[in-house]
Amino acid sequence: MRADPSVRRFRVTTKPKPNRPNQWDSTVVTIYDGDAEIGSYERHYYRFGEETFEPFELDGSWYALYSKDYTCTRIMTLPDCRDIGGENPESNGFCPVELFVPRYRERRWTKIGDPKYDRLWRKFEAEAYALVESEKEIGDGILETIGPWRTLDLAFVAGCIWGDDSSWKLQMFDLSRVADGVLQRSERFGFLELGTMPLAKAVQCHRSDSQPLRATIIRQEERDLRSGVFIHPYD
Repeated sequence: MRADPSVRRFRVTTKPKPNRPNQWDSTVVTIYDGDAEIGSYERHYYRFGEETFEPFELDGSWYALYSKDYTCTRIMTLPDCRDIGGENPESNGFCPVELFVPRYRERRWTKIGDPKYDRLWRKFEAEAYALVESEKEIGDGILETIGPWRTLDLAFVAGCIWGDDSSWKLQMFDLSRVADGVLQRSERFGFLELGTMPLAKAVQCHRSDSQPLRATIIRQEERDLRSGVFIHPYD
């Protein structure tokens, strides 16, 4: 699910760049702030240029996760398009094919005259960033308050170790130190093969009331049709 300029401030377009014979073509990724071109970079692989640029706002500043070299993920600040850190190229690194930073806003229900009635849940979306807040009575004395859009300090990355197999695996980035140019990647879910769909649809974040933050993940598995036994992709 890629950025729509009507709801996301930053977006990119991509254009293939032919290279020498027997060498992969590259992709020129051009960055826009609204309709204004603000920068560009060359991704050293001919696919996934748009999917590996993910803009987000955190603590009042704009950044983007992006993959210039196909074996690593980096951080840039926006709108100046300045690289501030991240992973270094690694021949056996985790190659990103799609990046996703969830955004959310809190919806709270309280009851007029009943201080014990307090319900809270978070609505997560892939695209919206505008600070839209509202408050209204929805019936039976219940007051609904919707807070501003915020960004989760975690990011999802789909990709693979080069040459391992044909499926995408799911890993995560900790964004708590992104302002310092630091990305911390983890295999939080172990070996997990994703379903074949946009990352923002394959991973659905949710939280309500006092529950911890959770994610519903759509994954793929291969099974023996007769016995139902799970077949590991390396078997």
